[in-house]
Amino acid sequence: MTQVRAPAGAAGTGVDAAARLRAVVAHARTLRDAGDYQGARAHLRRGIAEYESVLGPESVDLAVPLNELGMIGKYRGEFAEAEQAYQRALRLYDRHGVRTGVNVAALLHNLAGLAHARGDAWAAEPIARRGLAVLEATAGADRLDLAADRAALAAILIDLGRLGQAHATLTGVLETYRAALGPDHHEVGVTLHNLGSLEFRARRFAVAAGTLRQAYTVKRSALGAHHPDLAITLHHLARCEQQLGDTGNAERHLREAIGLLQGRVADTEPTLLSCRQRLTAPPPWGLGAGREG
Repeated sequence: MTQVRAPAGAAGTGVDAAARLRAVVAHARTLRDAGDYQGARAHLRRGIAEYESVLGPESVDLAVPLNELGMIGKYRGEFAEAEQAYQRALRLYDRHGVRTGVNVAALLHNLAGLAHARGDAWAAEPIARRGLAVLEATAGADRLDLAADRAALAAILIDLGRLGQAHATLTGVLETYRAALGPDHHEVGVTLHNLGSLEFRARRFAVAAGTLRQAYTVKRSALGAHHPDLAITLHHLARCEQQLGDTGNAERHLREAIGLLQGRVADTEPTLLSCRQRLTAPPPWGLGAGREG
């Protein structure tokens, strides 16, 4: 997901409130990065309510925490809440005449990511392309922001079956991230995860499993052993292992993913739901391993 950049602040009596709101957003991002999605959401909601009481609900500065709130909703699997926050932020920018630039591109990126998370790659693709076009037309756009948007589009293309185009894009993104951020950065792990997903789609299960193990190692090093973002990589790795006949490791990784997610995301969050179903369903779709502990 892409963060909207905080504006310089409000004028007049709103200066103090705007400064407090920027501090709220910064702390919420710290909580989110640590995997405390519930704490981040509560903190943002309080900050938004306080700010609205000073400058009202139409302030353009609200787009920043609303984008952050949308990100939290997406991570928690509360997609309706996420879309409501994103769309409100986009309406605020539109109402204030902000229709180009990095903030609009970031919101479009996130709206595309939400559609993709909901399983609607066809709806996600045009939004992602629009967001990338806005960012590419923005003077001085950061190359890492561009890489993030291209990576997100590639993930959508994987689900649309356009594997050659997606592979070329992800390879370029991986080079950019490794050169700019180093080999152990979280974004390197995310890109490796997407490449592993691509190899799985191409039915190259052994290659996919190796790439996903690399992704997990990098992400675990960057995020810590208990971060919920590890779960989706464990889920995909388990699918590869099941295809390779390694049901013992597949079961272990599904249970580990469930442990990372349960109590931290909604029960309907797609990765958690899929892990539970794969663990209990009979072969060949699932493992038939019984209920998770």
